[in-house]
Amino acid sequence: MMNRMKWLIVSLILATIAALMAGCGGGGGSSNSVDTSQQVSFFVTDDLSTAYDHVWVKFHEVELEYAGGSSKVYNSDTGVEIDLRALNTGSGNLFQFLGAASFPSKPITKIKFTVARNLVLFTTGATTGTNAQFATAFNLSNGRSRFEVTPSTPLTVAPGGAVAFDFDLSAWTLASGFVTPVGAVFAGSGLGNPANHVDEDFSGTVSDLAGTVPTLNFAVTRANGQVVKVTTSASTVFLNSNGAPSPVVANGKRVEVRGRFATSSQSFAASVVKVEDSNGVGDDEDKVKGLVRNANASAGTFEVKSQFVRGFLPAQLWVNVQTSSTTKYFNRLGAVISSTAFYAALTSGSAEAEGVYNSGNNTLVATKVKLEDGVGGDDYQEAKGTLITSNEGAGTLSIAMTEWEGFAGSPGGTLNISTTGGTDYRGTDGQTITKTQFFAGLASATLVKVEGTFSGTTMQAKRLELRNNGGGGGAGNDPHEVNGTISDINESAGTFKVTLVNWFGFGGSHGQVVSVTMTSGATYRNDDGSAMTKEQFFAALATSPLVEVDGTVTGSAMTGVKAKLDDD
Repeated sequence: MMNRMKWLIVSLILATIAALMAGCGGGGGSSNSVDTSQQVSFFVTDDLSTAYDHVWVKFHEVELEYAGGSSKVYNSDTGVEIDLRALNTGSGNLFQFLGAASFPSKPITKIKFTVARNLVLFTTGATTGTNAQFATAFNLSNGRSRFEVTPSTPLTVAPGGAVAFDFDLSAWTLASGFVTPVGAVFAGSGLGNPANHVDEDFSGTVSDLAGTVPTLNFAVTRANGQVVKVTTSASTVFLNSNGAPSPVVANGKRVEVRGRFATSSQSFAASVVKVEDSNGVGDDEDKVKGLVRNANASAGTFEVKSQFVRGFLPAQLWVNVQTSSTTKYFNRLGAVISSTAFYAALTSGSAEAEGVYNSGNNTLVATKVKLEDGVGGDDYQEAKGTLITSNEGAGTLSIAMTEWEGFAGSPGGTLNISTTGGTDYRGTDGQTITKTQFFAGLASATLVKVEGTFSGTTMQAKRLELRNNGGGGGAGNDPHEVNGTISDINESAGTFKVTLVNWFGFGGSHGQVVSVTMTSGATYRNDDGSAMTKEQFFAALATSPLVEVDGTVTGSAMTGVKAKLDDD
């Protein structure tokens, strides 16, 4: 049946790439010689089939042959898992980018798909998949299958063009556990519209970084050596994979990007950029993303619908997720939050979980979880910095950033802050103060902390706090800050332990345990900023999801001078 396969070549005219200003967080110094404007991009889509809800196939390679050579537009030992059935909404086609490559302007004489031999099909309404294999006629010796297609007429592809292939699931046959695939030309429109492309995750090393945050342009070299271009905007979420604050994209760093491909610019518009650990730990872990159900905060479990997966083919429609005290929790905007805040928001919408998947019990043990679309939860971004200017009448100020979460900042970069009638103001001791008191106190505070929603170069403040933190090195009244979950409470000794979720002014790490000893003159406050006695504070500490302590950290011990309950 494979001789029924046909191809559609869509020639695309690329706009001239303007000269980009060097700069941004990581600076220059790393360059990639690949001219993506000369690459041919390859996509897959699906012709609607009502017989299946999901058809999961792992792609390893797509190779285009021509006289005297060949080019692999996609090549990966680990492969990429694609739900082909999801590439048609019933009212139109969706497109998934597989890869791109440059090759001589010679007619294509053969196209080769290499896929994993095993696939999983979910018939309409099924919650358990049917395991199958591609027909033995397509077998390779390494557990993979290959379909070779020879066009009846050699195909000429212009540089900067795109090749779209439509898997016609309605014509696939399944007999005795073996599948014979069928493909057809995608004859419709919509390939040039980014809205018709699905979000994709990929990782690699940054080069050719240019632009000014938050508007960046850079190249990502994937593990197979292929290069794709990425652009970011004010709406792009930035975060560090290890949970640390102040994500910075730089040449030579590894990143994981989520975005949609635009054929007009031959680049991905990034919705999320995750800066990976410098040592590569945790890169490309197993992943599941989709709608959530059956969240159980006490057990640390929930279920995710397998709408996107990486590292495995789902045998069940819903994947069990197990979290623990070492799991990192992120809100929808990329800021680190507590497990309590995460589970409180997990009543609707979608989530993403990364970790290690066990096919035996259909469970992913999560190292990281992140809220996706939905409502609820403490959706905010955060920054700290020193005052530049303020205007009480206009309710505005600007700071030079020292730390930031959930967006692209830069050390010393200017963040403009606006306020509303609902902005909450706090003093240096965590107490609730008026707007007038806050702006008056800016002159003597050493730092400003803001939580809110970032757009462009401005953050609309939900909460503003005055701080006397020196920012490390012993400066200021209380140079260090810890925020995290609580254990080993001892009221008489004035001690407890904090497992770090956030920290400031010292070299902490997510999940690090800091032993806190409060001084005899320490002050205590509730989450609403009201004063508490030591006895009231320690009585409430056992049921508080988080605590925030200011003081001095030495090694893994802290001498605390201020402590505040934190419910988010």
